[in-house]
Amino acid sequence: MREPVVEDWERYGRAVIESMREVLAESPEDLHGLLLETADYWLSLGLSMGLRKPADAELLLKLIQQNDTEDIGELDSDGAAFCTEVFG
Repeated sequence: MREPVVEDWERYGRAVIESMREVLAESPEDLHGLLLETADYWLSLGLSMGLRKPADAELLLKLIQQNDTEDIGELDSDGAAFCTEVFG
């Protein structure tokens, strides 16, 4: 696995902003920074859990999915698109 570079960080930031586009469009501009920081935090938390405690991460995802209309396949697809946007 290669080490991330500055360009990856910049693409990551753009990918987070793009994935939050609908939320940002519906919220006051003065909250955008906080919303993006919150999204970054929860994404980092989820990735950390997925790597260090995959069984817990899987259980939490199943719990969340019980009350969510979004299909897990759609999340997988969105995740793959997000990584492609960041890493090419």
